[in-house]
Amino acid sequence: MSLRAWVRLAALSLAFAGLAGCARDNGEIRGSGTIEMDEIDVASIVGGRVLRVNVVEGDSVWAGDTLAVLTRGEIAAELAAQAAEAERAQSQARDLAQGARPAELLIAREALRKSEAELELARTTFDRTDRLAKGGAVPPAELDRARAARDAAQANAAAARENVGLQEQGFRRQQVSAAKQGATAALAQLAGARSRANELVLTAPRSGVVLLVNYQIGELVPPSSPVVTLGDPDSLWMRVYVAAPLMTHLRIGSPAEVRPIGAGRTFAGRVVSIASEAEFTPRAALTEEEQANLVFGVKLALARSDGALKAGLPADARIRAIP
Repeated sequence: MSLRAWVRLAALSLAFAGLAGCARDNGEIRGSGTIEMDEIDVASIVGGRVLRVNVVEGDSVWAGDTLAVLTRGEIAAELAAQAAEAERAQSQARDLAQGARPAELLIAREALRKSEAELELARTTFDRTDRLAKGGAVPPAELDRARAARDAAQANAAAARENVGLQEQGFRRQQVSAAKQGATAALAQLAGARSRANELVLTAPRSGVVLLVNYQIGELVPPSSPVVTLGDPDSLWMRVYVAAPLMTHLRIGSPAEVRPIGAGRTFAGRVVSIASEAEFTPRAALTEEEQANLVFGVKLALARSDGALKAGLPADARIRAIP
């Protein structure tokens, strides 16, 4: 069992041990517990190998500070590939949206002029050959070749004319729309790759104190495994256990006073949550008669104490009871 688990087990035993004195007295509900601190586990959803650790246990950090940096080759390669694909898709969409370039339109028009000139020549050749064939000057096969050449020239001219029309109209709207959608999809994939790459840089989500550094440089971190654990010394709380008969005298927001063991002053707090289900007190904590009592966990949030309160201190609490 880890050191932290032993500390929490001891704190819980103290809380239950203090339940024997939990009672309503002079309009107050008394209880005992241990002061706790909000903890934040900072982890990466992708994992990786630890490249750099910027903090040690006990350091104070501010929100946004870089705590550690991981490395993972395939994520960097994926980011580069997605960036290139997004650039390609955007360029293609812009190119289709702009339509034909002036040089392409000029080439198409010149090709039309050439095909029309070839058609005119083919028609003249066919007419001459037709007259010669009627006079018996050329064989019928020559006339057939001239007719085929004329028909082919007509088809080429028609195709060139249609090509000029297409170049002048630009690309079809469906093609342009598909290209734009492809660019949007590529940008979304790039955003996902960047998000995964950002998971390699672990930053503090809030200000606090470094409680644990769980990995060192060179170690392999599994996905979602905490690399650094932070604590917020300005967000302290304690849990006391109140017997069921006294629950009717408690409300969310009820004021409380907390006095750490051995301290000469009290600190303000308030009830922020009350367990919705009852539980039995543990056999090791109370007598057999008291084990039958049902208790409810009550969480007290403590006001800021400017460092006077510390997590782990056992404390007594007095909660103002409602008549």
